[in-house]
Amino acid sequence: MERIPEDVVRIALDKAEGFPFERFAMSFYSSLIGADFVPLGGIKDGGADARDGAIFEEKGRPETYYQASVEIDAESKIRRTMARLREFGRDPKVLFYLTSKTIKYSDRVERELTAELDVTVYIRDGGYIVAHVNDDVAGRAAFDEHLRSYTDFLKRIGSSRLIEASKHVKNPAAFVFLSQELERRSGNEKLVDSVVDALALWALEGTDPDAGILYHSEKVEQVIAQSLPSVTALVKPRLRRRLEVMSDKKFHGGRAVNWHRKDDVFCLPFETRQRIEEENTADETLRLEVISSFEDRLRKEGIKGLGKVRGRQAVEVALRTLQLSFERNGLEFAAFLHANDNSDYGTITDCLAVALKEYGLTGRDSVNVGDGAFALLRGVLYNSSEVERRYLQRLSRTYALLFTLNTEPKLVDFFQEMTGEFHLYVGSDQIVRALSEHYLDEPDRMTANTLLMAGKLGAKLILTDPVLEEVVHHLRVCDFEYRNHIADIDEYMNYEVARNAPHIMLRCYLYARINQDLGWRRPQSWPAFVKQFCTYADLHKPAAFDDIRRYLQAKFSLAFESVEDLESLVDLGEVEALAVQLEEAKRDPRLARNDALLALAVYGHRAAKKETSSVSEFGYATWWLTSETAILKYTRGIVREHRARYVMRPDFLLNFLTLAPSAADARQTFKSVFPSLLGIKLARRMKLETFNQIMDSVAEAVNLDEARRSAEIAKSLDKLKSDFARQYTALGESGKIQGVDFAAENQAMLNGQA
Repeated sequence: MERIPEDVVRIALDKAEGFPFERFAMSFYSSLIGADFVPLGGIKDGGADARDGAIFEEKGRPETYYQASVEIDAESKIRRTMARLREFGRDPKVLFYLTSKTIKYSDRVERELTAELDVTVYIRDGGYIVAHVNDDVAGRAAFDEHLRSYTDFLKRIGSSRLIEASKHVKNPAAFVFLSQELERRSGNEKLVDSVVDALALWALEGTDPDAGILYHSEKVEQVIAQSLPSVTALVKPRLRRRLEVMSDKKFHGGRAVNWHRKDDVFCLPFETRQRIEEENTADETLRLEVISSFEDRLRKEGIKGLGKVRGRQAVEVALRTLQLSFERNGLEFAAFLHANDNSDYGTITDCLAVALKEYGLTGRDSVNVGDGAFALLRGVLYNSSEVERRYLQRLSRTYALLFTLNTEPKLVDFFQEMTGEFHLYVGSDQIVRALSEHYLDEPDRMTANTLLMAGKLGAKLILTDPVLEEVVHHLRVCDFEYRNHIADIDEYMNYEVARNAPHIMLRCYLYARINQDLGWRRPQSWPAFVKQFCTYADLHKPAAFDDIRRYLQAKFSLAFESVEDLESLVDLGEVEALAVQLEEAKRDPRLARNDALLALAVYGHRAAKKETSSVSEFGYATWWLTSETAILKYTRGIVREHRARYVMRPDFLLNFLTLAPSAADARQTFKSVFPSLLGIKLARRMKLETFNQIMDSVAEAVNLDEARRSAEIAKSLDKLKSDFARQYTALGESGKIQGVDFAAENQAMLNGQA
């Protein structure tokens, strides 16, 4: 096993969280000194080490103790640890304290604490770990198992021959979500439909036809978006259809929604509204009963220093800790609660530390409130009352609802990290489509925003010489069409004439010309429109290629590769043979050769970068980003030969990157939903059958070893990237934006017809 570079170790220590660092430290140090450590007790037991992190004693030396922590204030931590050990009747003589932080003048701190606490204190800080982690194989193995995932974001500071599971493989979220996506791929929208139904019924709770309160579907969408803005992308295209389905008397369980067709508005049936009123009363009662139960627990614990104010803070911190547990480890935490597991759930202490920090509690207040909150959490997780169990079950179901709608911070991080690995040859259809969005409002520039976001996340986007040639050719064809057929009627243009113009960039110009709302942005003439991309006078000259290349590279952060660069990756005989086949579908032999070269260059680059012989849960990195479909039937043999596809659907990036909520939005949704009554109410709308289905998927993920899980994630991703049969609904059921059928537009242009 190769040495781990010191920079990599320092970065991992800086980012490590409490529970993983504790496991690493005990594994690393026990092998280094040749000792066996025995834990004093766990969270469930409420032992000396439970609240402030794990404390171990050395087997055969009951007066020697070990503790590991990521806490910044080492001296305070050591003092608290000693106080707790003595509080539980221990008589420590030696304490070894391992920390991920670097402690200045650690030898002086050791001497001072030894004198103050009457115990021999040894500090092993981050600098010590960096110096000794490579001393033996066991130390390096401990790092790889517990801390390596914190350096996933690094490209190459160092490497190991061992292929370690990343955080996305260790956590079941990506595996479960991709399993759901493959279900949808086969047309099974049952799970998502169930969740959308739940949100729609919740949003309609305020309706009452007797009072004249009925909602259009847009109003239902607005109510959902106000409380859960991060789910809009998945809910919006499905909502109308689901409202109509639920209004049918044949709907499972009977008509759930009344649809007043004359005014096209919706409301809940009387019986449902009556039941919901009773349910809402019960939900509010449950929330109050949980708070009351927490307060009763605190009184019974009799923790010193907790008056009414600090007691209420302990309750709030405990509730926030539960919410953070869903945010940080949602599926695992929900599965832990669902299984009624009696084992230690160690990461709860990490979440408690974050919650205390959020509330700005320090010093003695932090200790008192933290003790109170921890006592509550221990009781709730391992000896819960019936009320508390119902509350936790509700939160688990609400989490499952948000997870299904891709509102899970870990999933957002997963897809963003995946994008950073991509090497994408951008198709001419995507370039032209991005240019045609020039006059749309910025949030509506779907293709342009996808390219920009992918570039910002680290994807390498490639503009190739053949694609540049096709983009320039498209603008020249538009120019000929304008001068020969449009120029004389330009000032009389209307929408009906504009929509029948034969080329996409020409239509872009004509739509903008007749759109008075654009104000000063309205193009004054065709040459003025073209000038936004290149000098109009040079459009039909060789200078146009460099002009447009520089613009595209600057606009979308594209790298450039020449024909020679591409040809160095391929067998030219195979290119020519494929080009001949493609001429059947292409009007122009040049377009046929361009497509053949790009398709085979994908495989060539994968081989050159050893993607076909390496392992990554993100699957293949190199793809041709295009909506091209005509080529697919001619390349089936090549796909079989390479055992992998080469075209990435732009919709894949659009759905999972551009339209996905940001990690900040996802976390804000969690923060606003879980502690509130909304979190309890949403759970009631989530069918138990749907929740159990997700928990079964978690169990399946956990039962697979990490190597198998990594392979399954990669296989699922590569299927989704290249699957043209998958119907994404992010753009709407028709696949159109503002009346433009982009599927037809793209294919026409790629075939040399637009």
